[in-house]
Amino acid sequence: MRGSSPAVSTVQMKIHQPELSSAAPRQSRGQSEAEVIVIGAGLAGLNATMLLEQAGLKVALVEAKDHVGGRMLTLDDLPGCPDAGGIQVGPGYARFHAIADRLGVERFVPASGEGGSLYRIGGATFTAGQWPGAAQNMLARKEKALLPDLLLFSFLVDLPSLDLPAQWMDPQFSALDVPLLDTLKACGASDQAISLIDANLNGYSVTTLSTLHVLRTLAIFHGARGPVQFVRGGSQRMTDAMAAALKTEAQLGSPVAGIAVQKGGIRIALANGRQISAAHCICTVPFAALREVKISARLPSPVKRMIANIPYTHATFAYIAASEPFWRSDGFAETLWSDDPMIGRVFVLGDEPAMLKAWINGPAADRIDSMDPATAGAEIIRRIEIARPSAKGKLKLLRLFSWQKDPYARGIYHHIGAGQAADLAAVAQYAGQRLHFAGEHLAQTSSGIEGALESGERAARAILAR
Repeated sequence: MRGSSPAVSTVQMKIHQPELSSAAPRQSRGQSEAEVIVIGAGLAGLNATMLLEQAGLKVALVEAKDHVGGRMLTLDDLPGCPDAGGIQVGPGYARFHAIADRLGVERFVPASGEGGSLYRIGGATFTAGQWPGAAQNMLARKEKALLPDLLLFSFLVDLPSLDLPAQWMDPQFSALDVPLLDTLKACGASDQAISLIDANLNGYSVTTLSTLHVLRTLAIFHGARGPVQFVRGGSQRMTDAMAAALKTEAQLGSPVAGIAVQKGGIRIALANGRQISAAHCICTVPFAALREVKISARLPSPVKRMIANIPYTHATFAYIAASEPFWRSDGFAETLWSDDPMIGRVFVLGDEPAMLKAWINGPAADRIDSMDPATAGAEIIRRIEIARPSAKGKLKLLRLFSWQKDPYARGIYHHIGAGQAADLAAVAQYAGQRLHFAGEHLAQTSSGIEGALESGERAARAILAR
């Protein structure tokens, strides 16, 4: 990583979690524009700013983009205002629900659509009932009756489980920090089973994703009770409300070019040449994007390694308008699940307006990104029409959206890379002296939306404990 100084030999593992106080940190502030600089106005940065303000600190909040929200992004210019980033609010998202209640952000439980999926495998289309006997089903005997999107979980049931999500940081589970591919092979998964699991994996690929990451996700899922909710009007309404509740106004369109820890404080350099000084800085930039920022600071080795190497899932979305909700009349399930790398999974976003979203992950997303958008869109629609003939002549591409092409994200969310759990656990528990890190990638007990809030809270508490 450019501009970093020699590694610290040990990592501070203690987590600072005092009660929030109205008292400012005890260290001298000197003559600076703010007491704390927060980089990034996504969920983590907004939550940290909110807590620091409540304690009486002066905060400078800088954001590279022209809007707040980070990966809580609602495409307000498209019909139905679909979301491109964080969407689902889990029942265990206590921080999110508490903040939303306080700010009057409305959530709702979506109406249940048709259950299950329609499958497009090996160039043919099947219902769930047709799949077990299909000629394209070349799964092993014990796998043959399993639906493609349920294969992964069938192989995980015999593995050790995490009683609590935070146990992913426990060294006793380090033997599970191996590529998911190795685990699947050890469990006897057939080649086709592995290929189907990889087709729509919530990670970059089975070769890079740690088995421990999947088990952490399962522990979070199993610990939740209640329905999943959505934010009324789109997820960005939450971050809009959080920003509006702050005294601090986010400095939008202000990418950070450099971060320098100095004696008695910290200074950041913005891409426009302006500099801001403070006693502390909370950086919530995804590590995949932070690699492009020059950091002059003495960082522990695990922090440096994670900034340089933590993997992020690539995802490209195709937003498609339909002239009518054909899925209501063709007798098939709403969702199309495919091993076709050009269409991945196709979800119904709504009937009024009639909208679809194709979600393509991993290397397949990279291939689409390399294509001319009009050519890629036409090919995606052509393949959907072949898979589901009732769609023919009724589809129009409105937009392709790629998170990995976003220079301030470089991916939709992180995942634990195989062999990286110990380093990531150390970074998630690290409390810097001046420079602090936060973001969904540093959550300990949560993931995604709630994980971002958790990490922002922890960073703010670490500063207030000083």
